[in-house]
Amino acid sequence: MASNHSPSNSTENLSESSSSSKINDDFLNELLMCGICLSRMSSPCCLPCAHSFCRSCLLDYVQNNNNNNINTTTSIHFILCPYCKYQFNFHSYEHFESILIINPILKQLCEALDTSKFNSNQQQQQTQSNGIYRARCHTCCLLKMLKICKHCHFMLCEICRRTHLLDVHRESKLQLDLLETRINLINKKRLEMNQKSQEYNYIRQRIENYVQDFINEIKKQRDQALQIINEQQHSNDENFWKGNGFENAEKLDFFNSLVQIGQKKLLAKHITDKDLIELSDNLQTIPNINEKLIEFIQFTQLTLEVDETFSTKQFIRVYDYQENKKSTNQNEQTDCISS
Repeated sequence: MASNHSPSNSTENLSESSSSSKINDDFLNELLMCGICLSRMSSPCCLPCAHSFCRSCLLDYVQNNNNNNINTTTSIHFILCPYCKYQFNFHSYEHFESILIINPILKQLCEALDTSKFNSNQQQQQTQSNGIYRARCHTCCLLKMLKICKHCHFMLCEICRRTHLLDVHRESKLQLDLLETRINLINKKRLEMNQKSQEYNYIRQRIENYVQDFINEIKKQRDQALQIINEQQHSNDENFWKGNGFENAEKLDFFNSLVQIGQKKLLAKHITDKDLIELSDNLQTIPNINEKLIEFIQFTQLTLEVDETFSTKQFIRVYDYQENKKSTNQNEQTDCISS
């Protein structure tokens, strides 16, 4: 009886089994790869986010990030998972080292595939030299050659990385357009504000000019009024001294005293001949006085009119045009209703 088994079939089965075994080994190598050193994990330890890494890699990762990742308010150290960026807090390096627990199942799997460790390390070193890593993409979760994105610091494949950068480019352009629109609006308002400031400066200058002109006009009127008073006073003095026959006030005062002294001497019981002759000689020097001319001397009468309400008047008024317009419209409406 002929057998259905043939050498060719056995060879094909062996090749298929070896091929399947190779695929399984590659798949396990991908699963057991450390995301930090990109080699098969040694003493694998899991973070609370369920991602596993080499114990030594985690300790080195903590030392390298210990100074940068620290919360200054509470003095708590932390690291971010290289895959999902989960924040893992700890108090100190010793505390972190004490809470790392080796996963025994992952350790056994790593030891079972230790025979291919050398080849895996060579492949990883070759990919590291180019800055490219083969692991699961953070976005599509597929096993691909990955690069660390400098924008978000996630490990992404080329397609997801390009898509992400395009989104960043698009978002940046939208933000720049929005910023440009707002800045243009601000600049427009700023120009309007500067125009208003120029108008205010013009109003200030007009007020200064008005006050200066007002002061100059007041001074001019003051000088004119004082000049009129001085002229009239001089005219009164001149008319008085010309009309009474005396040249100045000193002579008038002298003869006033002479009259008083003479009256006293004449009223005295005894007067000497010398005093009487001296009095007579002095009386001879009195100028001719025309009494009618003195009566006709006229003095100019001046009248002063001063605006006593000057201090209560508001000569300068500055008001909001819009508010004044509203109040005017309201008053007009009230007049219409009352009528």
